[in-house]
Amino acid sequence: MAKHSTVLVDGNSMAPTYNPGDWLMARWGDYAVSGFSLFRNKVRVGDAVVVERAEQPGVFYIKRISEIDLATEKYPKIYVLSDNPDGTDSRTWGWLPIHYVKARVEFRVKRVKPASL
Repeated sequence: MAKHSTVLVDGNSMAPTYNPGDWLMARWGDYAVSGFSLFRNKVRVGDAVVVERAEQPGVFYIKRISEIDLATEKYPKIYVLSDNPDGTDSRTWGWLPIHYVKARVEFRVKRVKPASL
């Protein structure tokens, strides 16, 4: 069952799109690649998602889906990137199983003005 809740951005990996202190609304649930399932939430290239890696349980990352590997229909994989080129993402982690996606970002609830440089 999917539910909505807010997510607080912590870190600069998605700047300038999302900045530290921004609040986002995310839809939590089990996700599938768009087109594979009639009953699950779907994601596609370009979606911002909340990812939890098995190597770091309880640590959630906001990333953007850059590519989807459909080579194995039963277990598709995603490649995620930070909007900020200095962020940690699939360039370090490699391809991630679709079940690492815990939520899809729906919209920003509150924007925090980025600090001046």
